[in-house]
Amino acid sequence: MNDLNQLPAALRQALQQAQPLPKLEQALSLQQGYSLQGEALAQASVALGGWKVALSGALAQARLGLSEPVYGWLSADMQRASDSALPLAQLIAPKLEVEVAFELGRDIAPGVHDDASLLAAVSRMAPAFEVADCRWQGWRFDIGAFLADDAAAALYCLGPWQAFDAQACRRIDCQLMHDDAVLGSAEAGEIPEQNLLWLLRRLLADGQPLRAGQVILSGALLAPMDVQKGQYKVQMMGVELALRFE
Repeated sequence: MNDLNQLPAALRQALQQAQPLPKLEQALSLQQGYSLQGEALAQASVALGGWKVALSGALAQARLGLSEPVYGWLSADMQRASDSALPLAQLIAPKLEVEVAFELGRDIAPGVHDDASLLAAVSRMAPAFEVADCRWQGWRFDIGAFLADDAAAALYCLGPWQAFDAQACRRIDCQLMHDDAVLGSAEAGEIPEQNLLWLLRRLLADGQPLRAGQVILSGALLAPMDVQKGQYKVQMMGVELALRFE
């Protein structure tokens, strides 16, 4: 694709038609990717629902020549209710991630903030599924193309909200099941909180709006998994969150 101005529209069409685009021949820089991501948001004419952390693991970052995570935006219409049934035919090559969701209880003004003041702006947390779906064929991209694709943001599903507590957040563990078979488990430790703080600071540095009610997805607690038909359940924070693919 020679005209990068056409890329956001082409990616949006790929999502709507569940048809991937071939790997972009030209390399895009990190800055170009974020610029195209912002243009995609402006063209989409949707309500900004929040933000997601992506590529939070060191191995994933190393593969793309990064030294920190990246982010994407979430629209309100990406959210699906717990126990929803999602048609696989409407997705391209989805991967499922278990994450912690945070909700901002107040706006965060531009400027420099310490950890305590940033965490004080977080009102609630919840277990979450993110369904990442890459519009590049075979999940083949450079970092700029990945960001232009909104870091593969597609859908997300939240469990019951509970009051945010930093100490409780550091004790979170999870177990993921597929049709009653255990796929994996993990102890989150300080990773969700660290990713949250990184994202808030990066968004502030980039001049992005941080508003009360926005949802923040922490990044994957388990390795992303290719989605299969059936029901996925995660036990986390004393509750169970379920999502079915058909």
